Amino acid sequence: MKKRIINNNISRNKNSFFAEEKTFNKRIYLVYFSFLFILLGLIYRLYQIQIVNHEQFAEAAENSRMTTRVLPPKRGIIYFQDKNGTLIPVATNRPCYLLYLNPKEIENPQEITNALYSNLQGLKDFSLPKEEIFQRASKINDPYEPIAKNIEDEKLIQKIKDLNLKGVYFEERSCRYYPFQSLASQTIGFVSETEDGKLQGQYGLEAYYDKILSGEEGVFVGPKDAVGRLIRSLLSKEKELKDGSDIVVSIDKNIQEAAEKAAEGLVKGREAESSSIVIMEVPSGKIIALANYPSFNLNEYQKIKDYSLFLNPVTQERYEPGSVVKPITMAAGLDSGKVTPETTYVDKGYYEVGGYRIVNYNNEVNGEVNMYKVLERSINTGAIFVANQLGNNLLRTYFKNFGFTEPTGIDLPNEIVGDLSNLEYPKVNPTYFATASYGVGISLTPIRLVTAYATIANEGKSLNPYLAEKIITPEGQEIPISFTSENIQVIKKETADILIKMLQSVIDNGFGGNAKVKGYSLAGKTGTSFIYGSHGGYTDEENHTFMGIFPASKPRFVALVRIEKPHNNPGAASYTVTLGFREIEQFLINYYNLPPDEIKE
Repeated sequence: MKKRIINNNISRNKNSFFAEEKTFNKRIYLVYFSFLFILLGLIYRLYQIQIVNHEQFAEAAENSRMTTRVLPPKRGIIYFQDKNGTLIPVATNRPCYLLYLNPKEIENPQEITNALYSNLQGLKDFSLPKEEIFQRASKINDPYEPIAKNIEDEKLIQKIKDLNLKGVYFEERSCRYYPFQSLASQTIGFVSETEDGKLQGQYGLEAYYDKILSGEEGVFVGPKDAVGRLIRSLLSKEKELKDGSDIVVSIDKNIQEAAEKAAEGLVKGREAESSSIVIMEVPSGKIIALANYPSFNLNEYQKIKDYSLFLNPVTQERYEPGSVVKPITMAAGLDSGKVTPETTYVDKGYYEVGGYRIVNYNNEVNGEVNMYKVLERSINTGAIFVANQLGNNLLRTYFKNFGFTEPTGIDLPNEIVGDLSNLEYPKVNPTYFATASYGVGISLTPIRLVTAYATIANEGKSLNPYLAEKIITPEGQEIPISFTSENIQVIKKETADILIKMLQSVIDNGFGGNAKVKGYSLAGKTGTSFIYGSHGGYTDEENHTFMGIFPASKPRFVALVRIEKPHNNPGAASYTVTLGFREIEQFLINYYNLPPDEIKE
């Protein structure tokens, strides 16, 4: 009995064991078939991705890694020179940095925003609102968001780097830099960024030679890494980047500095509004100084509110120059044979025409005088006398032959021309004709006056002023810039020789004596003219001009010195601009170590 019970227990235990084994096996099969089903699903999905839709997914993956980036070229350098031909960079480049974000890496956009906004305040060219920084930092699918450009403050850069902000990076770039700040600012011009992010020359040489200086930008199309950096590989494509060429300019940096110092001294000493000084070499035509005051700091041009300060008054403003035109009227009379240096007339001190009475400077009455005396004493009625011998047509023809209505062709942007409309029909009348003979009622640019006197200094042949002398390519090749001077014989050589002697007499015996340095010959003429008001009629404000040819015995330099609206006891040009010219003349003598050319008596 006991044995049967034991057997029954064994039987029951055996049945239970097999039941549990059967249940376990079912579970094993269930897991197995589940994994098999999942595996078949994965295989099918891989088949879809790798076989059926391979091209579509491959293209999407590649596009997520590919980028197109414009590569800016290095801008060419502008060089001035010194008397030894040493090149001096006046417009160059220096490293600057772009601060950008990789929002994919940024965990806390608000933290990044607060840190950057507080540190970037006061940075030049930075005006991004705080909300905009936050929006850019929050673009989680964008690996490249620029925040601030042209950062040059290395301390600021290091300060931000020390914050160890995740997702904040700096990219090195090249920024335009002017080491001499305001030197020749209106002549050099500056570079600014356009709306599409490109650098473009504005004003001056930067604008005129922008294409040569700019070079050609490159384009990179290829993969990028996780932080948006370019990866050059067999997959990338590039349009070749070509750096800009350098420009070597004829301006002598030392003479330019001396001219600017003299211009500033005239403005401050005479409480004038502005001043310009131009020095040209004869017979080359190259400009070795072109100074204006006031000027501006080229590195901080953004601070200038009055954009007219960017204009170059030597080429982009015209004015009524006054008596410095008398030698041109005299040149026409001498060259045409209508007068000779010994021709005389009787000066009554006034000339009546069209209901007006024209008088001489200081109401002088000179009596019988010859043409030498007309220029020495700057006699208005004497200039009218010569013009009357010529007649309107012939006077106008000579003025035009001297280029008064044409651009000089100087390599600066937007040069304007003179205005002789008062001598053109039907506007011309006897009054306009009379005043034009001594430089009133007609207008010229300072650079045109310089070229007119250069024609006299160059034996009567015209000259074309220029600045750039050669190009230096990125490969180091030097290419001369050719400015073809037509050398038109505007007046006969004999006329030019006589006129220089007459202008020497102006310095030695007339109103130009203050411009002279003892022992050195000088030919020149002063001009004082009233400024025509914006509402019609002439004001009490004046322009003072001196034109000089130096040395007179063998002309090498032609120079203009002009001031606008002097107020501190202006008197006349013979007491203002002549002193500025003498300062420049003395500098040239010392700089080039020129020997005296006048024989001691």
